[in-house]
Amino acid sequence: MSDITPQSSTAEQDVLLDHDYDGIQEYDNPMPGWWLAIFYVTIVWSIFYMVALGLDFIDGYDAQLAQASRQLETTRNAFAAATPPVDEAMLSALLDDADALARGAEVYAGTCAPCHGANHEGGVGPVLTDEEWIHGGTLPEIYATIRDGVPENGMPPWGPVLRQEDVAALTAYITSLQ
Repeated sequence: MSDITPQSSTAEQDVLLDHDYDGIQEYDNPMPGWWLAIFYVTIVWSIFYMVALGLDFIDGYDAQLAQASRQLETTRNAFAAATPPVDEAMLSALLDDADALARGAEVYAGTCAPCHGANHEGGVGPVLTDEEWIHGGTLPEIYATIRDGVPENGMPPWGPVLRQEDVAALTAYITSLQ
């Protein structure tokens, strides 16, 4: 059996590197032009960015965070000003509002029924149709219980999940059950 070695042209010899590793020779291929262009643009951009950041032409992280915090505070204040406060008079008025009671029934079916029962009979959570209330039975107390929850007893706070109007409608609905 004869040892067959491939014959290489002189063009291949020009791009082959001189070293040999376990019989494998390596070509000297240059990086593609588009790749080098992106690499050099990245270097130029990083130099520009660092200089602009150092000279305050570009806001740094702390300035962006402060600006975003101001915008958030403005949005919160506008929301608080547009949202009426929940008090006993407002909750009492919802007891006579059929639309609010219907909305409260919808919210109850989606959030409360799994624990308090579809017919308000209790289960994991307490019964809602009797006169005994563990955390207070007045309208503001029921509203606060729904909004803030009772984590030590397994009831999640629904205030961060539901809109204020939905919590108020749910309070009116639950109170109407008695």
